[in-house]
Amino acid sequence: MANSEVPLLRQLSANSDPYRDPLAALDWPSLSLEHYWLPPEALSLYGLAEFDALSETAKIRLSQYEMLAHAQAGIALERIFLELTASRLGDAQERAEYAYLLHEMREEAGHSLMFLKLGAASGLTLPDWRAGLPRIAGRVSRALRSGPVYWGMLVIGEDIPDKLNRFVRRQACAQLSPFIRQLMTLHTVNESRHIAYARQRLAAAMAHRRGLAVRLYGAMLDRLFNRFVRAYFWPRAELYQSAGLGDGWAWRRLALGSAARREFVLRLVAPVMRLLGNHGLRLKLR
Repeated sequence: MANSEVPLLRQLSANSDPYRDPLAALDWPSLSLEHYWLPPEALSLYGLAEFDALSETAKIRLSQYEMLAHAQAGIALERIFLELTASRLGDAQERAEYAYLLHEMREEAGHSLMFLKLGAASGLTLPDWRAGLPRIAGRVSRALRSGPVYWGMLVIGEDIPDKLNRFVRRQACAQLSPFIRQLMTLHTVNESRHIAYARQRLAAAMAHRRGLAVRLYGAMLDRLFNRFVRAYFWPRAELYQSAGLGDGWAWRRLALGSAARREFVLRLVAPVMRLLGNHGLRLKLR
């Protein structure tokens, strides 16, 4: 770690000092199944005639299942982050780095507990959370726990969900759950620090990379980026069935073929694509 990182790490840790435990901070009794948990535009079927034909009750229930699917992906991501952050504690060269990593682990553990409790408190049944991400994600992260590919995927895995959180928080939908807004606000505040750290480490990892190495890293990240985005934004068939919509494979095919869904996803992922592109890491949504 370069000494130039120490001031940033100290600032991030200082901002994390007034820790808010989400389990204690969230108003759990206010959680209700009567509200949208994601605004309609953020749903995988939005923009389709088949979606418009659904009852309002069915749309609301779908929003709750898709929100829980995002929460499951968050748990799966944070499991990887926690494992690898813990492994970096032994490599920390500065007290400031060690302290920041501990703050990050505390916050990520809080997020996972928050998402687990959300699933339990909802009373809804979902497939196993461990299937929330492609199996390759954990293996690749462990194999490349430092370097451009790891830090690039960390930026992708934290920045894209953050963009969804921020989109939802900006919506004026009167039927959107106040509890979910509160949950996303808590998540966004912490993730802004984690994203700043990951971006700085990516910049340092790419500082002296040139030519073939940059193209190789870009090709690897492009593949991983697309697998992550597909898993995060296009639900598995089981989710549609759990939400009571019937043939899940038919709904998944509709979502995968939806131009409106692709356009929505592209809006959210474009900033991280530009960020990585500034380091020569070219991504394309496929």
